[in-house]
Amino acid sequence: MEAMERKMPSSIDYSDVLPLSVPAVSRRRKFFPVNGGEFSDIGNNEIRIPIHSTNALLDAEHSYLDFTLTNNNIAAGNPGAVNFSPDLGGAAMYFSRVRIEQQGKVLSDTQEYNRLMASVLNPLCETGGGRLAGTIRDFTMGGQRQAGPNDTPFGNAARRGDRVALCNHGGGDLVDGQQSIRLSMPLITGLFTQDKLIPLPLVDKNNPITIVLNLDVIANYGLYSALPLPGSMVISKICYNAQLVEVGGDVIQQFSMMRDMMGGQLALAGQDWEHNSSNLQGGAGGGGGERVVPIPIRKRSIKSLFWVANSESLANTFGPLAGFHLCYNKSFSGTCNIDSYQLKVGSVVYPPTAIEGPGDSAGAPSQLRRGESIMELCKAIGTLSFAAPSGRILNTLTYCGDAASAVAPQTASGDNGVGGATLVLDANEPGCCAPFGLDLESFQHTAIQSGVDSETMAMQTNLILNIGAATIGAEDKTIHTWTCYDKQYYFNADGSVSMSD
Repeated sequence: MEAMERKMPSSIDYSDVLPLSVPAVSRRRKFFPVNGGEFSDIGNNEIRIPIHSTNALLDAEHSYLDFTLTNNNIAAGNPGAVNFSPDLGGAAMYFSRVRIEQQGKVLSDTQEYNRLMASVLNPLCETGGGRLAGTIRDFTMGGQRQAGPNDTPFGNAARRGDRVALCNHGGGDLVDGQQSIRLSMPLITGLFTQDKLIPLPLVDKNNPITIVLNLDVIANYGLYSALPLPGSMVISKICYNAQLVEVGGDVIQQFSMMRDMMGGQLALAGQDWEHNSSNLQGGAGGGGGERVVPIPIRKRSIKSLFWVANSESLANTFGPLAGFHLCYNKSFSGTCNIDSYQLKVGSVVYPPTAIEGPGDSAGAPSQLRRGESIMELCKAIGTLSFAAPSGRILNTLTYCGDAASAVAPQTASGDNGVGGATLVLDANEPGCCAPFGLDLESFQHTAIQSGVDSETMAMQTNLILNIGAATIGAEDKTIHTWTCYDKQYYFNADGSVSMSD
């Protein structure tokens, strides 16, 4: 009798036929801003889109933002238009900050969002397997233009279509003045980065979850053929295309009962990003040796750290360049001639053995010392086991490289912290990207949160850079860091959403 009561293995349990499911209908719904219809950097520069439903769950993994960008630029004293090409972040280039709010609380806040996408995530994740992957995400369809070089669909004889499709870099001629394009992108932030459906019916209908997007100044969007006018790049017809799963009232009641059984909170786990920046002095004060970059972050489970080095000066560029509108300043970064680097949390360093950097060490050419840095970067993003772990844009020729340097082709970008003639004269080539990454997963399989803990003991966190003899160069450098960490979200009985990190 006891043997008959034992549960049979699923492979021979022929009574277990139907999968577990609930009655549901999948549909799509568009959510629109509540604070206007047109947005620009000097006008209405904050976009607020509330997301709400009384009977549907949000599938954030299959939802995306959709909008029209209109280039209203006309060159002063010139009947021709000021044309434009977006930086590597594509549709994300226009948003310097992305937040998720509810009931006056900020649940997620990703700052320097466009720089994160342009300098780290897009270059690292873009692959050549899907030929139009970048186009589908960044320009809804390749060559979707009213007129101009892309309407056939890549009719510009001076540029191969696959370069436009895969790297989004152009010579300032992808979007003509007085023309519009349609763009789309997913939201890589906070609550929208987990795979569970978001229970919108459990959220107070008078205080919905709200997407908040802040527009950057237009010089940071990409490359222009001439100086653009402030407010001339206009975003309109913006909406959040939400994939919703409608369920019956009994299912929602089950959610409420489950929440009550769990102490009045239904928990969802996700990951979020926190941005920090610090200055490294160049010139006479920027010599070699150890340089400490403070990262004032207090989190219980830090998964990964990503960082790039930029200069805020154009003095070192050819010409020099007259402004950021003449280069792809958000995606481009340099190496600072780093010999090696580690992260120090309290008294512990990660990893115990410093990672070899691409800088000039004892005369070793940096193009021969990129392997460790790019592999650790792939490990931090979780792509090391892929056939092409660093994507298509970053490879052994372009990582930490200056693809069109007239002096030393395919060598380190080193001191070239922001720009250079290469970003204008060779704008159609992928390259000039130098992101760095550290994997901080601690492999505590029994723990819910298994990253490095800097909060419990209020430990100081520092990025330790060992600079080579060539120094970081004449210009000051800004080190931009993004920390990826675990985050818990709680849907409370009173209709509010709270979080802990």
